[in-house]
Amino acid sequence: MAPDDDMARVGTPDAPTSAIRTRTVVLGLVVGLPVSALFLWLAIRGVDLSQVWAAVTGANLWLVLVAVPFANLLIVFQGLRWRHLVEADQKPGNPVFVALMLVGGAITNVVPGRPGDVARGIWLARISRIPVARSLTSVGVDRAMDVVTIFVLLLISLPFVEKPDWLVNLVVVGGVLTLAAAATFAAAWWYTNRSARGLARKDLVRADRSWVRHQLSGIIRGLSVLSRPLDFGAALGLSFIGWGCAIFAGWLVALAVGIHLNAASIIFVIGVISLGSAIPSSPGMIGTYQWLAVTSMAVVGVGGADALAFSVLSQATWYIPVTLSGPFVAWWLTRYERLHRPPAPEPVPA
Repeated sequence: MAPDDDMARVGTPDAPTSAIRTRTVVLGLVVGLPVSALFLWLAIRGVDLSQVWAAVTGANLWLVLVAVPFANLLIVFQGLRWRHLVEADQKPGNPVFVALMLVGGAITNVVPGRPGDVARGIWLARISRIPVARSLTSVGVDRAMDVVTIFVLLLISLPFVEKPDWLVNLVVVGGVLTLAAAATFAAAWWYTNRSARGLARKDLVRADRSWVRHQLSGIIRGLSVLSRPLDFGAALGLSFIGWGCAIFAGWLVALAVGIHLNAASIIFVIGVISLGSAIPSSPGMIGTYQWLAVTSMAVVGVGGADALAFSVLSQATWYIPVTLSGPFVAWWLTRYERLHRPPAPEPVPA
């Protein structure tokens, strides 16, 4: 696949960091920080912080350490899943996709506005030599797969927990998002494989399209994962395996704090926290994560102090490793890209 105009624009050394715009950071600060502060206040309101500290310091450290690899296996399986969702002639191997997930997560953990997903999408476009629109669309499909997986798991747990009004509203929102994702995938598949216009335009080269139509083509190709049923099935399976690892990690951390939850309860808690991650917040979901944990654990009968202790330790199992590994993984990706950069074209003789 020859590089196109999009690739020329992202071929500069600082392409991944171009996603971290000042406007994005300012918006994250203006919206995310106040929201996180509000949720943190709601989470600690009426809770004896000395009891929280006692629960954290008295937790079984060995169980927390065992939970760390399982919590971060979610990122590994998300990277493997993402590779199945990308359509590219020069698709890199699994380690690159896992590394991009880690870098994106590390950026999101420290920079307001959640630019990590955009950064990993731009970097993938540069490595794989595909249009930016198609790469970023694959990131959106990847996140939609998370929503669908979590929603299904949350539905499984619902018959075994109480159902306050906010939970019903959350399920409705999750259902709407899941249906919207399914309808979008189906429409892209129909246009690519069944419509006369889509079939006629499939083999057009870049020069035969306007810039707008070229971007739309990249988006549609990024969405048409249903055209590759084996990839779609593998991605769905990897998604459930990855979230199963995250749920098991959450169960270990809860056990370390002295919270004994059955399978339905821990699935419910992790499902609520994960679906709620869409709420704008500060980097790393600090504040929002605590409120979601306290709110969901209250439904299964866990007190505020223990729930807050769980949230602190559970968040640490993925926040610290991902954030610390980010710079080293980014260095490895830069080196990988330099080694696999295609040679410059030879000059045409006069």
